Amino acid sequence: MVDQWTAWKKFPEPRRGEHLDAPVGPGVYELRRASTGEMLGFGHSANVAATLTRRMQPSWWRRLVGAAPDVRDVEYRTMAASSASAARDHVAGIERRRQVFWSRIAMSH
Repeated sequence: MVDQWTAWKKFPEPRRGEHLDAPVGPGVYELRRASTGEMLGFGHSANVAATLTRRMQPSWWRRLVGAAPDVRDVEYRTMAASSASAARDHVAGIERRRQVFWSRIAMSH
């Protein structure tokens, strides 16, 4: 069983004492750039809060070349799941629906 998407939330800034509001357990997540809507990440995890925290920590290389997204421009949403396998299956279903949608768009143009 998988819950519904939460509303989009601004990614927290730890320096200001803000905290991540995400399941500390299995679920689905999506990250996007707030200014453009560009998808930055999507997937499932056994611990969504830990995964989102790791995804926003820039690696040495990304810091060096300046490719890390500005956390002030990142939004996220999550769905809690009853198990890691339920989350994985739900992501697979979402990906299938997205592929069908984009293939229909491509065929109509």
